Parts: sequence; structure tokens; C-alpha cells
Amino acid sequence: MLHTQKLFICNITSWLSRRTRHIINVYCSTLSNGNLPIQQKENINVRETKELIEIKTELSKMKKKNKVMEYIEKSISRDKEILDIINYIQKVNPDISDIIQLLGDRNISFKKTNTTILYLIDKNTAAEYVSLIKNELSKNMCYVAELNPGFGVLTRELLKAGVPLIHLYESNSRLHKILEIICTKYPGKLKLISSKYSNFFGITRAFYNDKATKRYQDSFRTIESKNWEDETYMQVIGACDSTYLFTFIIHNLVFRNGFMFYGRPVFYIAVLPSVWNKYNIFTSLNIYTYTKVMFKLMFNYELLGTLNRKAFIPWSKKKQYKRKSSVLSAKQNYEQLYVIKLEPKADIYAQLSPKDWITFSYFVRHHMQKRRTRVIPALEKWIPDCGIRLIAKDYTIYTQFGDLTPTQILELFKEFKSWPDYKESHFIDSMNDSVGAHNEFEFLNE
Repeated sequence: MLHTQKLFICNITSWLSRRTRHIINVYCSTLSNGNLPIQQKENINVRETKELIEIKTELSKMKKKNKVMEYIEKSISRDKEILDIINYIQKVNPDISDIIQLLGDRNISFKKTNTTILYLIDKNTAAEYVSLIKNELSKNMCYVAELNPGFGVLTRELLKAGVPLIHLYESNSRLHKILEIICTKYPGKLKLISSKYSNFFGITRAFYNDKATKRYQDSFRTIESKNWEDETYMQVIGACDSTYLFTFIIHNLVFRNGFMFYGRPVFYIAVLPSVWNKYNIFTSLNIYTYTKVMFKLMFNYELLGTLNRKAFIPWSKKKQYKRKSSVLSAKQNYEQLYVIKLEPKADIYAQLSPKDWITFSYFVRHHMQKRRTRVIPALEKWIPDCGIRLIAKDYTIYTQFGDLTPTQILELFKEFKSWPDYKESHFIDSMNDSVGAHNEFEFLNE
């Protein structure tokens, strides 16, 4: 191990010395441009501008050489896994390795911490990602938004695929310098959105903070709105390993805020296999819950392919599980990401009005807390003696909510809501109390 560490440090030192000669040569060549006419100076092309910016970056790095070496040495001594990640990055994308070392581990995490942000670092994986989505994406590219573009690896591949304009939503301000260089190289094709609320998949708590909710909503104001039934108004591309990702998007749709406020978006997202399987493989009542019912009823979805998990940083933590199914799931999460297309259905408001979807979401959440809850006794708590009506609809005293498909639960709600005594039932008061506690009561009274 000690030999490996010394060899790694020697390689870095050798690399820095080679880079020094290159920097000096290029820097000296730029000094000779001082005698050029003003017109020629103004005609410096984008490539030369990019090189000048990179020179400043490299010179800054040379000044911080000792700090970089100290950082690498500490990383090696602190954790072998960080060394593995650094070696992997140097193999698949050496330029990114340089940038990460310059930024330092306080700004870019190598290992999984309390974050849902994933940064793509592998050029080949970026090309694979684009190949999986380009056929679907090319059907509509009115407002393409890339979330957490990081080092711009995926951004370049999207431009190669013919995306005319990409809006870059990056919440880490330390990465803006990198993205600004790329924007300069592709004038008119990239637009960097600078805001700490740019991480749209990482601010679930905004729903419980009025100020954060307003700022979050303001991030969408520049987008042209469309009718819900029209084609999608926004195409969202990104990667996220949050287990609550679909819950977050469902909440957006139910209350028509965030992504869903100005129309119908479509998502092309790299997600954990366990998240996808959780919503598409029902093996027991224990995983048949409120969010699964809403997901099935409100979205069209498709699995487009898989990507190498190691192509995204930070890497996930290896966990120890005793159950065989959990071990397989964890192994899959550690090795892969699933690329999915997720799109809200255009006809959901033909089923229920926007307000009724909020009511229905409470109906499902309340009764699916225990999937073995029996339908007739549960509804008779709201409307006494309604069991006879349900028996006439082929429900029995033994029918459980877990026995019903999402479509059948929707039909049960429509039947429940159609009864004359529904409006005077205790269900309305219970729903208003629950929804009001989540700061959504104003929506109901519009």
C-alpha cells in the first residue's frame, strides 16, 4: 500500500512538471501578441479565449501545488476508497481529475454524503446516456433543462446530438466557472441559470417553508407556459439517487407547483434501480402504498436503459445486509443507474379536476396506511350505513384496499364522492385539516 501511495504521488509530481513546461510555452506565446494591431486582438477566436482562461486556471493551480499534493496525501491516508475514485477519474477523464483536485473535497464529495446530487464524469457514459434518450428527446426540445451539469460532460454530448439550446441549472457556484468556459465555447447554445434553488431535486423541504417555496417557484418564471393537454413545455435531464425522488415529483403534480405549474414536463432521469423497482414490481402488500397508486394513475413511464454507477460522483456507500433480496438490491444500486422517461399523463384532468386530485391523494394516503384496511368499515366511519351501497357494487365485508388496483381505488373514490351525504361527511373536515397542515389549503379555496 505504501509503495502504491508513493508511486501515485510521483506520477502526480511528474505530471505537474510536464504541465509546467506546457504552461510556460503557451504563456510566453501569449505575451508576443502584445505587438499585434488592435483589430487582430479583437479577432481572437473562442478557442484562444478558452485557452487563456485555462492558462489562468493552470497558473492558479501551480501556485496551489503544495495544497493539492497535501490534499492527495491526506486523501490516501484517510481512505483507500477515495484513492480508487481518483484513479478511476484519471482513467476515464483526466481533465476532470485536475479540476476536482483544484476545487478540493469540501466542494466536490468523492463518497456518498447527505446529498442527492450526482455529477457525471465519464465521457463514454455521457455518450451512452444521450444515445438512450435522443430519439425521444428529439420529438420536442422547446425548453431543455439539464439539472446539475457539473463539469459539462453530458452537456457537450447533448450539443453533439443536436439540442439547439440547453439551460444549465447548477446550484454549486464553485462549478459555474467551468460551465462559463463551456458557454463561451458554444455561444448562443447554452444558458447558465445561477441560483441556489437550481437543484430542483434536492429541496423537498421547500414545501414546508413559504419563502423557499416562492423562490423555488420563481426559478420557472422565464419558461413559456402551455395548456396541460398540449405537448410538454419543458424537457428535464439529470441524475438523482434520492429514494424520495418520485414522491417529490408526485407532490409537484398533485398540488400543481414546481415543475408542474406552467404545464406538463417530461423527465429523462438516471435513478437508482431500487427506486424504479419499488414502483414497478409489487411482490407484497408491504410495498403497495400511496405513492405507488398515485404514480401508476398519474404518469406514463418507460425504462430506456442502464448506465455505469461509477460514472457518477459521489460514489454510493457499500452497505451490509443480511437478507438476500436486500443484498441484491444494494449490489445493483452500487453498480448501475436506470435511465427512465417519466411524463405526466395528458388526460388526468379528464378523470378528476385539479382540486379533486388533491382530495383523492388524501383519500388514498389515509386508507393505504394499512393495506389490509377493509373498505366497507373504513368508509362507514365517514358515512354511516354506506356499506349497503358498496355491496351493491360487488364489494364484500372482507374487501381490503390492498386488494384493489390503482384504477379500482380511483373508481371507489368517484363512487364515494358521488353520494349526496359526501359533502357533509367528516371526511371533508379531516382532509382540510391534513392538507392545511401542509400549507396547501389556499389551493383548495381558489
